[in-house]
Amino acid sequence: MRRGAKYRRISDDREGRELGIARQDEDLDELGEREGVVWVADYVDNDISASTRSSKPRPDYERMLRDAKAGQFEVIGAYTTGRLTRRPREHEDLIELAEKHGTEFVYIKSPSFDLNTSAGRRIARILAANDAGEAEDIAERVQRDVRRRAEAGEFHGGQVPFGVTPVWGTKRVRGREVPRIIDFNLDAEHVAWLDDGADRLLNGETIYGLCKSWNDAGRRTDAGNLWEPRTLKRIYTEPAIIGKREYGGKLVPAPWPAMIAETKWHRLRILLLDPDRRTSETNQRRYELSGLVFCCRVINGKACGTRLHSNANGTFECPKMQGGCGRLRIAMEHLDRYVVDMLFYRADEVREALTVVAPDTDDIERDLRAALVADDEALRTVADERDDGKIQKPEYDRRRTRIEDRMATTRAKLAAIVRTPANMPTGTELRRVWNERDVTWRRTMFGMFIQRIDIGPHPTNPDTGRPLASAPSRRRGETEEAWRERFDLARAHILAQRVTVTWAA
Repeated sequence: MRRGAKYRRISDDREGRELGIARQDEDLDELGEREGVVWVADYVDNDISASTRSSKPRPDYERMLRDAKAGQFEVIGAYTTGRLTRRPREHEDLIELAEKHGTEFVYIKSPSFDLNTSAGRRIARILAANDAGEAEDIAERVQRDVRRRAEAGEFHGGQVPFGVTPVWGTKRVRGREVPRIIDFNLDAEHVAWLDDGADRLLNGETIYGLCKSWNDAGRRTDAGNLWEPRTLKRIYTEPAIIGKREYGGKLVPAPWPAMIAETKWHRLRILLLDPDRRTSETNQRRYELSGLVFCCRVINGKACGTRLHSNANGTFECPKMQGGCGRLRIAMEHLDRYVVDMLFYRADEVREALTVVAPDTDDIERDLRAALVADDEALRTVADERDDGKIQKPEYDRRRTRIEDRMATTRAKLAAIVRTPANMPTGTELRRVWNERDVTWRRTMFGMFIQRIDIGPHPTNPDTGRPLASAPSRRRGETEEAWRERFDLARAHILAQRVTVTWAA
């Protein structure tokens, strides 16, 4: 009895049941009895192609060749020569194995031949050429079918996208009924999530903020998992969400309807695929009004004009070390509350006045975002030069301020482009979600509506010259409600004299 090794392979195990492998095993057992071979080794590559176009490795095939060279067996058995390989180059390896190590090959459906003879090698090479040609014919037929299905909008397999529900049925294949997806329906609830989320992203919400909002509301993926930014970003940037798929560098119909408008999807791709959305110095703000607040205290007949800096003690202050007057400060909490109320009213006014932006603004928007990316990199470069001692702090502050001013102008232009009736939130919508959103989203809303906020000195009493009281004391017998109302009015009166908001055009 000769020692032998079984090699079994199937290229396409669609059901994942290895039925083809099992059938080959039974036939090889019968072959071993006829040929006087006892199988001492077994090698299996399941669902792996051996064609000339495949680059997928076959680990058991490679291991079998090494074991044959080591003399662990003298015979290799397979269903056909094509089960071993369809690659002419690999056939030459098998010929070398026969010549140098005396290995024999036996097949169930292919003729067996002695590779140690010239006639046997000639037959092997002819069969190898035929196998390679057959494999390429199959590949071309498959490719033609893939193209036909793509152009016809038929399902091409793979995972069904979020928002789409497959309809299962059966199809008769080779005499038996096989389960197949026969149609698709949209999940109305999930589609509503996607459409609302698209509007929120276009309104300035971050992917992270949207994921957090959905997770907090108990919304989950199809697999029941929490939402992650990379998952949601992929859903919004792939064409499946508009009922299309990409084939041959162009969009072709998918077998399900669109879940959001195509124009909205193009805007989302511009927004989400821009590198400007990466975590950077310019979008890691801890305070939502940072970068928008300026000192307008008059010094020697001229407004200071320095950007106020936020401090950990809860105030915006004019930085003397950066060329400011150093004599102005305002509480962030009170300023924020005052400006937010103004923002809500302004949002309603803008929504009523806006007209639809012409559809040729995508290139302009892309250029503006590119400018933000460049300026963000310039900020990093300036910071690096300061850290390396190449520039001193005054020069660093001057250059940083100039870049930040330029970025503020760019953001204002960008906001004017994306502000359309479909995308701009109303004051009512902002009030409803304001406290649920993160600082980045609220900062984006402020930047969308506000160009700058100028802060003047605390007002004084014209009769006494003393600063007006910003927190009036409670009167004897005055109720808490009455005092709170008077307190809020007094503070609003002072802020109205100190704060000037320049709205984005």
